[in-house]
This record gives sequence, structure tokens and C-alpha cells, in this order.
Amino acid sequence: MTATQRIEQALLQIVCQPEHDESRIADYFSPHYAQWVDGKMLDYAGFVQHMAVVKAATSRIHIDIQAIAENGNEVLTHHRVSVVKPDRSEAVIDVFARFTLCEGMIVRCQELTWPLSGAKEDRDLGSRR
Repeated sequence: MTATQRIEQALLQIVCQPEHDESRIADYFSPHYAQWVDGKMLDYAGFVQHMAVVKAATSRIHIDIQAIAENGNEVLTHHRVSVVKPDRSEAVIDVFARFTLCEGMIVRCQELTWPLSGAKEDRDLGSRR
């Protein structure tokens, strides 16, 4: 499996699935994982917590990959995240991310998000804990 395929699979299996499954996260993300998103740093535990909070705040998440490029163990994505919340309101967020893999596991992500639509309180969905 290429690094690009691994990232695509992780996005679909972790982010887009409606249930929070910590064991599924461990299948893709190193316990040494670190993520910087919009100036905030999340370690592995923080990322697991972030995903649990996002799943609780949403009823559906869809990712549309706009562009993706691979260079060795680095994968760059531009993807659009569309969420539906339990009250049926929606938000759309553009994401630019740089993922680093080591031995097939995601060890690092540097990410910038840009809210395209949705409520003001949803602007932090990329880093909410």
C-alpha cells in the first residue's frame, strides 16, 4: 500500500466513520503521533480525545479529497470536510494537511483549516477537545 493510499484509508476509516473507535485509530496512528492544527498541538492522547469530541458533536462526516500528492513518506492533501450535526445544521471546512508516515504509521500531521460555511462555534472543529 502506498503512503497516499494509507492516508486516504485513514481519513475514511477514522474520520468518516460515525462511531468513535480508539482501536481503529491505533491501526493507523503511531503512539508517538503529533499534530499541529491551526497553531494548536495535539499529541496522540489529545488526538484520540479530539476524535471522540468531534464524533459526539456530529452525526455525519464526509471527506472529499480535492488534491493529494506523495513524496516518499510525506503526503500532502487538500480535502474538504462536510459535517452534519445532530440538529441537522451543517458545516464545511477546507483542510490543507501534510502527513508524515514511518513504517506505515502516521507519526505527524501539520494542518491548516479554513471554514467555508457553518456556525461560528464550528470554526474549531479541526482542533476541538
